[in-house]
Amino acid sequence: MPNDNVTPFRRPPRRAPAPQQPGGLGFKTHRGKAMLVQALTLAAFLVNFFFPAPPWSFIGLAIGIAAVVLAYTNRGQAMPWANTHHEHALRTLVIGYAIWVLASLLTYVHGALAMATFYIQIVVVIWAGLRAGVGLIFAGLRKAIPNPQGWFI
Repeated sequence: MPNDNVTPFRRPPRRAPAPQQPGGLGFKTHRGKAMLVQALTLAAFLVNFFFPAPPWSFIGLAIGIAAVVLAYTNRGQAMPWANTHHEHALRTLVIGYAIWVLASLLTYVHGALAMATFYIQIVVVIWAGLRAGVGLIFAGLRKAIPNPQGWFI
């Protein structure tokens, strides 16, 4: 009868990491997925910064959404070091885009705040670029991000 005990607070057993698959230009491996997520994160912010006009900004948003979907779907299925990369990229995208949108709303408050919006977006691009760049380097070396839930690198 002890096997019939089902409590709502018990965590399910941890699944073993999925084995790496050959092929797919390396994007089916844990390292390839981690590097792709970090590269998409970097590309999303760079496209939105350098091309803020509507046709290109939608492409930047689509790249960001693709990075979120890829990171979120692979977050619990990868090796432990790759899971830190997915968490790191998710937090970079969510925090970066939240600050980006709030800064963009400043221009609707008063037109003179457009310069403040520009400087805030420069800071966000530098911040996201550093985080994604460090993530790319660590993913290439197959090393875990030291503090994936932190705000800094």
